[in-house]
Amino acid sequence: MNEMLDKITSRFVKLTEIIAILLMVLLTLVVFAEVLSRYVFNYPISFSTELTQLFFPWMIFLGTVAVTKNEDHLKITVLQEKMGRGVQLVMQIFGKAVMLIFSIYMVYASYLLAQAVRMQPLPMLQISKSWLYISVTVSFTFVAILLVLQIILLITRKNVEMKGGEVQ
Repeated sequence: MNEMLDKITSRFVKLTEIIAILLMVLLTLVVFAEVLSRYVFNYPISFSTELTQLFFPWMIFLGTVAVTKNEDHLKITVLQEKMGRGVQLVMQIFGKAVMLIFSIYMVYASYLLAQAVRMQPLPMLQISKSWLYISVTVSFTFVAILLVLQIILLITRKNVEMKGGEVQ
């Protein structure tokens, strides 16, 4: 069961990584084209700023899904490493629970913000400004799901090893 969940989440996270990479490539191409167009041909691309404003948050917040899955976020484990195995496990579950609460709040707040601006279009692209903010809602929904799965795996895992303050 745990292996199946890990396989599904790994594939899903890989998909979000690929989308984030594609957005970074598109963002780079749009900025390069804008610089080239503006300074070489003296003809700015009118919608390039809005495209970069749209791609950047999606790229960043989709990246948070991979960071959460791989547990690459910044954390201080000095105190945790000095504790016994059981206390380390409790501290790790507590940390993930705090992250889960924050993620749920971000989903809620970003959804409200997206709803508040849904009738405001971006001037050049003529799409709703909510597309700028819904990236937070989507990404933190995925982060919350991953955190729930990680907490379940920590609670149900029988033989745990500690490595660098992390339950392995």
